[in-house]
Amino acid sequence: MSERVATDRTRPLPRSDRRAWWIDAVVLTVVAVVLRIPAFVAGRHLTYDDGFFGLSAIEMRNGVVPFKELFSPQGPLHLPLLYLADLIGFRTSNAPRVLPIVAGAAVTVVTYAAGRRSSSRFGALVAAVLVTTSGSIVWVTTGITSDGPALAFAIGAVAVAFGYQQDPTSGRAVVAGALLGAAIVVKALAGPAALAVALLLLSRRRPRDVAYAAGAAVVVALGAALPSGLGRVWDQSISYNRNASRLTSYWGAVTKAWHTLVDRDPIVLVAVGLALAMLLLARLGWVRAADRPPSTPGPVLFRPATVLAIWLAAQFALLVYEPAFWRPHVAFLIAPLALLVGLRPPPLVALVVGAIAVAPWYWTNMHSMLWPDPYTAAERAAVDDLRGLPSGARAISDEPGYLWRADRLTVPYYDDSSVKRIEQGQITAAKLARAAAIPDVCGVLVWTSRYADLDLGPRLAAAGYEVKARYGGPRVLYAKRDCPSGG
Repeated sequence: MSERVATDRTRPLPRSDRRAWWIDAVVLTVVAVVLRIPAFVAGRHLTYDDGFFGLSAIEMRNGVVPFKELFSPQGPLHLPLLYLADLIGFRTSNAPRVLPIVAGAAVTVVTYAAGRRSSSRFGALVAAVLVTTSGSIVWVTTGITSDGPALAFAIGAVAVAFGYQQDPTSGRAVVAGALLGAAIVVKALAGPAALAVALLLLSRRRPRDVAYAAGAAVVVALGAALPSGLGRVWDQSISYNRNASRLTSYWGAVTKAWHTLVDRDPIVLVAVGLALAMLLLARLGWVRAADRPPSTPGPVLFRPATVLAIWLAAQFALLVYEPAFWRPHVAFLIAPLALLVGLRPPPLVALVVGAIAVAPWYWTNMHSMLWPDPYTAAERAAVDDLRGLPSGARAISDEPGYLWRADRLTVPYYDDSSVKRIEQGQITAAKLARAAAIPDVCGVLVWTSRYADLDLGPRLAAAGYEVKARYGGPRVLYAKRDCPSGG
């Protein structure tokens, strides 16, 4: 019996199913892109990361090299992808945001692909729609982040591995391994997807293919890291993040993940609740079980529900363990959650009613990313004042997004002004004053407590700076007197 099931599952899709697959993929792509267009065209930086990586893009346009001159706290593949996206966008002001909008579309389609391999067409559509509208996913696929591309590669690896489980070929194993390697060298937090990929590959008992996949992952990782130097990559993207101070206790990390899901992903939580309720009612015999996923021969360990649950549990454990666990990292939980819902999806009417019920709460917490407001008067004034510095002058700021929007370069290694670098002593008042004294550095914009708490005023005054403008609170622009124009 199991042999017949396996044969049925490896049979090529009929032409009508392939046509439906492509129609669904195109429609989902359009929905994902349209949802993200307002953020793509926004004239402001949306988050700290959006501003930091936007500045990184214009730095790379001007020949600044990642890891050598451009501080790079993410994996070694992220900034090359950002550079490519900037080229595709013709290096316009918002060109770097090509990367998140492509990542948003890719995450949606590969979730659908994984769903088609693990559940029904309806289940795959439910999972894909949950992912593309998820507030956590939107957060990392509107502004520029490394999370979005890493998710696209990781979910893509799982989708290919599900395909391998149904129709094992060495080529699929290599592709799954390469995508997984790419995910990890964009952002290491994507690593738990390796468990899902490994289980799906091991389910077919072909050790050579598992070795091919592992080899492909290693080749991709080394190919991304070697050009920048393994030592520099390790120091900036691994040691730097591992040495960060814990933001909260382990229990605090659990509650942070929960509150983030409640704030940004009420639609996903409603879908999970409905799926669990329908599963319970079906077990009790009160309702008919709908859209039962295709059976998978072999041990329970290799079944889609088990694989997805292990992926979800491992990802959650890593987030709780991670010292610098930020709310955007919750996005890594959404795909396995959505795919689990897709295995036994609730009725469409229940899903729509539930989504409508929580839509006002969702919009309240997500409108800043779905429909960004323009800069405030103070923010616009700061950008205009930075633009008013002498032609070719560089500037320093603890809010790099304003430098990006003013099209100002900064001093090497001062592109990232995060609190982790200050805590680790990489950025100090003395170091900032020395950087500000470089002849073509003409402005220092203090915007947050990160630099305000360093009490830079006296040191900058000694370096020839004076207050050019104040914007309320600690926010102030220092400009160098008689700063020369330069290239």
